Amino acid sequence: MARKIFYKIIDEPSNKISDQEWDDVLRLQHWYNSEFIWTAGRLGFRMYAVFPNIDSNLIDFESLDKIIHERKKILRQNGLTENETIQILEAEGLVITQKGGYIDKSLASGFTRVACNEFNAYLVCEFLLKSSLILRNSTITVSDEGEFIKSKSVMFHQGNAILRKDNEKSGERLPEMILNRHIFAIVDPSKYNHHPDYRNTINNFSTLNQEEKESILTDWNWLGFAGNYDIHGDDVRGYDLNKKVRSFYLEIIK
Repeated sequence: MARKIFYKIIDEPSNKISDQEWDDVLRLQHWYNSEFIWTAGRLGFRMYAVFPNIDSNLIDFESLDKIIHERKKILRQNGLTENETIQILEAEGLVITQKGGYIDKSLASGFTRVACNEFNAYLVCEFLLKSSLILRNSTITVSDEGEFIKSKSVMFHQGNAILRKDNEKSGERLPEMILNRHIFAIVDPSKYNHHPDYRNTINNFSTLNQEEKESILTDWNWLGFAGNYDIHGDDVRGYDLNKKVRSFYLEIIK
């Protein structure tokens, strides 16, 4: 599996999302997914994971996808929000849903495969930072399997970045990182202009000799964990998401 960035809004009383706010987030997400080149995965922030109801006895399975598409189109044209549309489709027996998206105990969640494309990692976090300005009554929690988020995880709230520190040594550098406003790596987007698409299969693997197979299997960089930075986890020049954050805060967990 390629390296991923995960994001979620925890299902708790302090987090609230209106239907109009969510439609605005979806429009922003669509713009990011359409405007930029994604080499491993795309943005997938969802309040519902939606699946065709293949167990319905009322609908011919072969025509189910077409029926869902046409019904959704009509409902959206009538001015219903995304959430209202999904709720009606579920009530009509066309779909089944999982509230909160992909991650349990969430109001909304998702993940994006970025592999070793650090510009895609930048775009994911920039989108989430902007989304936190729309979802003003929610906090978005983000975690990175790679190195773009230097603290590995961060929370966005109203354009601010919040980091949490417990009593373990793993959080010792967080105050310094916040003081220097350097939580996110600097990324040179030009390095990824011709970045190859991520692949999770190797063509004709069975025809390779043993030495070639062992070479591939021991090269974990093809999974998307390669270090592409110039120095100390940063590019010499490039986009700096830290400058777009309103303020950085540190929360101490006791």
